[in-house]
Amino acid sequence: MGSSVRRAIVVHRPADQVAAIATDPNVVLPIIGGLGRFKKLNTDPDGVGEWDVFIDVGSIHVGGRVVVERPGPRQLSWHATRGTRHQLELTVYEHGEESEVAIVMSLQLAGFVLGRLAEMLARGIMARHIEAGLQQLRHHVEFGE
Repeated sequence: MGSSVRRAIVVHRPADQVAAIATDPNVVLPIIGGLGRFKKLNTDPDGVGEWDVFIDVGSIHVGGRVVVERPGPRQLSWHATRGTRHQLELTVYEHGEESEVAIVMSLQLAGFVLGRLAEMLARGIMARHIEAGLQQLRHHVEFGE
């Protein structure tokens, strides 16, 4: 099965300006560092490629090797290739003269009953981390470092 979380935030800047930061893995992953730990492994200069990603879920870190991609000019995504099955999609939308940044994260843990219970608990924790990461991103874009 799995658990999925979607959160979004309005950023008071044009979509192209927000997307330049939000879809650059070298810039955005350190900004949303409260979500977990990120280590660049085998990437191109734009940060696209293999990373180790470990998401903070309570007192444990789940994750593993992921491939980070930029499927569109206003999108960033990753999917697991090794370790815990998870994926993330970040998309920047036009929202009038501002922008909306949305993150959708999915996580699938092993085990039938206990795995499903852990996924339900992890969902709330992931939601809080994503909300905090989006606030950090908004603050960085609107007010600088």
